[in-house]
Amino acid sequence: MKKHILIPCLLVFIGLSLANCSSNKVQLSPMQVRELTTRLYDSGYENTYKATLTVLQDQGYVIKNTDMAAGLILGYADRKTAFGSRLFSALMLGFVAHKGTDIEVSCMCNKVNETSTELRMNIQEAKYGQSSVYSGTSKTDSKLIRDPKIYKALFDQIGVEIKRLEAIK
Repeated sequence: MKKHILIPCLLVFIGLSLANCSSNKVQLSPMQVRELTTRLYDSGYENTYKATLTVLQDQGYVIKNTDMAAGLILGYADRKTAFGSRLFSALMLGFVAHKGTDIEVSCMCNKVNETSTELRMNIQEAKYGQSSVYSGTSKTDSKLIRDPKIYKALFDQIGVEIKRLEAIK
């Protein structure tokens, strides 16, 4: 009987230890965040806006709202947790603690002049699942993504799409 209690306790301890290791991230100042989340393109406003829409859709985001006049693009992607992980959680805890993650992206295009456009992008990750056997599914954790590799990859892809759009004009 003690072995059945020891394994879940050990798993919880390991999970908490790993969570504490990843929470020791360096805090960014507001100016560092702006630098990370903003890119200036040598392209017209319309091309930058359309390229951003195209890249987000190519990356699997579902576009929820757009307003070209205001420069706004809102999208999301749902990343469900693998069935095996959900089954393991259900068997061990009696409920599914982590069902998946919603990734939400918001973009603002700002016309600097006729040949330059500034793009600011924010990405938020929201995990959802159950907190107990008796609760329904709800958002369990939410955080802004500040990984420079993610922003660089998206901004670089948008830059390539801008060049493609300019080439076909």
